[in-house]
Amino acid sequence: MSHPLFEIVTTTLGVTSIRNKAVNEIMHNPVGPWAEANALYVEQSQLAKRLREFKAEEFVLYDVGLGAAANSLAVLHTVRAIPRAERRAIHLVSFEKDLELLRFALKHSAQFAHFSGFEKTIEHLLEHNSWSEEGIRWTLHPGDFLETMALESQKPHLIYFDPYSPKMNYEMWSTACFRSLLQKSRYPEEGGTVLYTYSQATPIRAALLMAGFFVGHGRPSGPKEETTQASTDLKLLDAPLGAVWFKRWQNSHTQFPYDALPEDQEAIRLSISNHFQFRT
Repeated sequence: MSHPLFEIVTTTLGVTSIRNKAVNEIMHNPVGPWAEANALYVEQSQLAKRLREFKAEEFVLYDVGLGAAANSLAVLHTVRAIPRAERRAIHLVSFEKDLELLRFALKHSAQFAHFSGFEKTIEHLLEHNSWSEEGIRWTLHPGDFLETMALESQKPHLIYFDPYSPKMNYEMWSTACFRSLLQKSRYPEEGGTVLYTYSQATPIRAALLMAGFFVGHGRPSGPKEETTQASTDLKLLDAPLGAVWFKRWQNSHTQFPYDALPEDQEAIRLSISNHFQFRT
């Protein structure tokens, strides 16, 4: 019997993925979930290098939008590839409002090679909201992101921000959401926090700037000519947004965050224009 919301599909590049029937959206189209998880998140954030910078402090990674667990499994594959004696311990913290997609992916795990060897891990996570082995802790916070994030005590070094697109849950891409994330993040003197996401949309970058992040250009991913990085420390960005982006933003018809009210627009223009990133 077919699932009422999800189905296994093949992208135009011949990669297996999952389609959400409600919005007719293929996840990570056309490169597929595994390629995007590695290129956009794990490789771009230089996760392996960061883990080899051996420190006593546990490395904390927020996985926002667990979905079908491609990003999390990419993290686990990367961690296991490094001998335990050569890396620091890691705490992977996943957030997900609806776990039905993960249950669907697990049921069809034979069609996703990256699930191999981790089926029992996912089952344990779904049952207990946690899983661990030597040097690795994985915590799952099911439920509303802002509510569950408030309960997490550890500050992230990295954030993989990968919820559904704004047309399904625009509140996750709002100034209010990013401001809450900033409050959980590390100050520069604590090593800073860097966020990676697949979107390059102007309203989302404006929301990140309004929240107080520094924002930069991210690597291409599939048909996207670029993605987005954000950080609490300007020096941690590979390519900060500069004068060219700022000029384009000034002339854009989509200048404002999704949660901006009409009466706030002038204040938002002034705030972004005076953002430290552009004044320097």
